[in-house]
Amino acid sequence: MSDTTPPLLRLQAIESRAEVQALFDTWRKALATDERFKGARNSFKEAGEPVKGAFEWRANLRPAGVPAGLDIVIRLNDVSASYTPLDRGASGAFGRDLADGAVYALRQWYDSKRIGSKPLKEEALAQYGAPQSAELSYPASQGNAGRGRLYLVLARLSDPAAVGQGCFEALSGFHRVAALAREELW
Repeated sequence: MSDTTPPLLRLQAIESRAEVQALFDTWRKALATDERFKGARNSFKEAGEPVKGAFEWRANLRPAGVPAGLDIVIRLNDVSASYTPLDRGASGAFGRDLADGAVYALRQWYDSKRIGSKPLKEEALAQYGAPQSAELSYPASQGNAGRGRLYLVLARLSDPAAVGQGCFEALSGFHRVAALAREELW
């Protein structure tokens, strides 16, 4: 890992529907105070909408000054009233650092449209000088826990004043890394 690459965060996936709803609202409100995220290019779909067998939250972020946007989909599978596990195939998530309780908005690095068909690993992200990344932990009882995918840290939600800047820098970094990864594929 290069000296400029932040350490990989190890976070616990947040899988409570009520908590995800509250965090999504917090994130949306924090971005609404940042001029770069105002306007029709950025949208948060009605939160917690029921979809077939799941509950889904969607955001499309394309702040002023970033050439392309990113879609973030957080989906909790509706298994039972008390068990709504994160759909690890969806692009977004919220994660909690168990050491200090901080909560983060996350987006998977895996993006077949922008990066390629294989998930980026920690070594490749370090080589590209990627912004901070995270890995989600799941109970061992869940099969194929984590699927080996890494997430881009979009923002630390416990500091609302810094959420906009964090998201802007993360989105810029995502597109820079995606461009470098695509160059290697060609």
